[in-house]
Order: sequence, then C-alpha cells, then structure tokens
Amino acid sequence: MVKLGVPQEQSRALVASGAVKPTSRIATVGNAPVVQIDEGFDRAWRRVGLALDRTGFTVEDRDRAQGTYFVRYVEPSADKKEPGFFGKLFSRSDKDAAPLKYRINLKSQGESTTVSVLNASGAPETSANAQRIVQVIADDLK
Repeated sequence: MVKLGVPQEQSRALVASGAVKPTSRIATVGNAPVVQIDEGFDRAWRRVGLALDRTGFTVEDRDRAQGTYFVRYVEPSADKKEPGFFGKLFSRSDKDAAPLKYRINLKSQGESTTVSVLNASGAPETSANAQRIVQVIADDLK
C-alpha cells in the first residue's frame, strides 16, 4: 500500500485492523437453503448475476422488478467419462441429463438481501441440487 501512496503508519493500521467481515453466508429458511448477503438489492442483484455467469449457469431470462433470474442447471456427475473414438462410433448415445430449470430469487430487507432457489413453478426448492446451487453462489460471492 505504501507504493500506492498511502503513508506507512496508515498502511500498518489498515493491515492491523484487517479483520474483513464476510458479506455472504449460507442459512436455512423453512427447510430451504438460502444465501444471505449484507448488501442492498442493487449491488446484490449485480453480484449474483456475475456469479451466475462465472459459474456456468445458463441464464435464460431475468426479471429485475421481481428479483428473479431464470436459469438452467445441469447436475454434475462424478462418473462422467468421455468415450474414445471407437466408443463414439459403436455405442448408443445416451442422452445427457436434461438441464433442470430453476429460479434464483432475490428479496431485499434494507441493507440485507436473501437469495433463494425456487423450482420452475416458483415453489421453494429443498433438494440437493438447491443446496449445491446455493453453495456455488455463496462461494463465488466471497
């Protein structure tokens, strides 16, 4: 920081008080996993949108007035192997799992925003996929 023009005393004080408070955390509301962000709606909307783009979700649509992202999620599979040349030629093609559609909903209460995962019809999602989605978003927001 000294190279950036900050006096050395001020730089030491900033480093000493460097306990940075995390701005997002995972919680459970009504048996559904959620991410709680300590920021207002505008900033949280932008950060969650960037997190969805960076983590490989396909954002089909967004409705800022309702605070909803419409996304597609493909469940990762650990035993997924790429077949070899002859395997591609002589095997039947098993269709990959169809992407599941979810809604990522943001609700703001003052300077705090709650991000929840809803299923395609708009009901709160409590599955393992919802837990994974919440974990991915929370990890990217840190």
